Amino acid sequence: MVEHVQAGTLIVGEGVVIKGSFAVPDMALVAGLVEGELTTREVQIQASGVINGKVRAQFVDVHGEVTQGLSVSTHLIIRSTGRVSGTIEYKEITVEKGAKITGDLKVMAGSQY
Repeated sequence: MVEHVQAGTLIVGEGVVIKGSFAVPDMALVAGLVEGELTTREVQIQASGVINGKVRAQFVDVHGEVTQGLSVSTHLIIRSTGRVSGTIEYKEITVEKGAKITGDLKVMAGSQY
């Protein structure tokens, strides 16, 4: 059981499905399924996590899957188990060996967030 969750945090546990458009002030941790758009400061997508929708954030760490693109104003990390498709906008990117990327890569000129 979670003893303390920081204010402004969204946690989507494994096996949980949420649908909609989400504006999260601080951080989102996704181990389940998010159907829709997610805007937040930081996103951590666990290996079991899937986001079927556009993600906008400053920092994104992908171990799981994002299917409709990313817009990352600071740093995007796609881990070896990560899968990303769609338009991927970023300022800085790190891609581990084994990561899967399908779509368009675009470098941001400046910060949007």
